Amino acid sequence: MRPALALVGLTALVLASAPSAEGTDADRPRVALSVSPARLALAAPGSRTIKVRNDGAERVVVDVGRRMLGRETAAKTWLQIVPSRLVLGSRESAILTLRVKAPQRAEPGDHPVLALLTTRAVRGSRVNVQLRLAVRITMVVPGPIVRHLTLGSLRVGRRRDARFLFVSVANRGNVTVQLRGRVNASLVRRGQQVARLSPPAQRALLPGARAVLALRYRGRVRGLVSAVVQIRLGSGLRVVERRYRIRL
Repeated sequence: MRPALALVGLTALVLASAPSAEGTDADRPRVALSVSPARLALAAPGSRTIKVRNDGAERVVVDVGRRMLGRETAAKTWLQIVPSRLVLGSRESAILTLRVKAPQRAEPGDHPVLALLTTRAVRGSRVNVQLRLAVRITMVVPGPIVRHLTLGSLRVGRRRDARFLFVSVANRGNVTVQLRGRVNASLVRRGQQVARLSPPAQRALLPGARAVLALRYRGRVRGLVSAVVQIRLGSGLRVVERRYRIRL
C-alpha cells in the first residue's frame, strides 16, 4: 500500500497516529513533526536558520525541497537549503540553513517560495503515513520598484478568418508586469462603446521586453471608430491607456 500524503501549509505541528505501541511511547503518535519559524522573510544576500523537531515515537527521514509560488520561476535557484535531508530520531531536533543570493540583475521586491519538508519512514519502520510541512519564505531583493509600461502603434489585420487589432507594448520598468486578466480593450464611436475586444494570450512581460498584443474583434462594426486599450498595473496603481483612431 502506498503511503498517504498530506500537505500542511504554515502549521507549527503535524501529527500522524498509528496503532499504539507498548511501553512509554504508547500514547505518542508515530509521526509528530514541527518547524519553527513557519514563516519568514529573508533579504538577499543573507541567511537564516529554521529548527525542525520530531516529537513522534518513530525515527523518520525528512527530505527538503522548494516550490515557487504564483508565477515565480527563476527565483527558485536563488535559495539554497542545507542539508537537503535529515534523519531524526524520536524527540530529536536539527537545524536547516537557508541562504539567498540573488543574481546581479534580479528584480527588486518580494519573491515568495515554499520550503517543503516531507517525511518518509526509515527502512523497517512501522510508519505508513507521509507528511509534508510548508514553510513560507519571502525572499526580498532591495531596490526601488519601477512599473513603467508603454503602448505603441496599432494595426488592423487578420489571422485566418479572424480580425485582430495588433498593439505593441513595451516594459520600460525593472519588474515583470503580469498581463493576463489585466488588459481591457473596446471600440468606441461618438462616445459610446460599440464592441469589446477579446484579451490577448500573453501572460507576462519581463523588464526591457517588447510584445505585440493580439486583440480579437468578432463584431460587425465598420468605418471610423476609436480603439481604447487599457492595462491595469495592479491594485492601487495607475492604468496605462491609449486611444487609437482606426478604420475597420
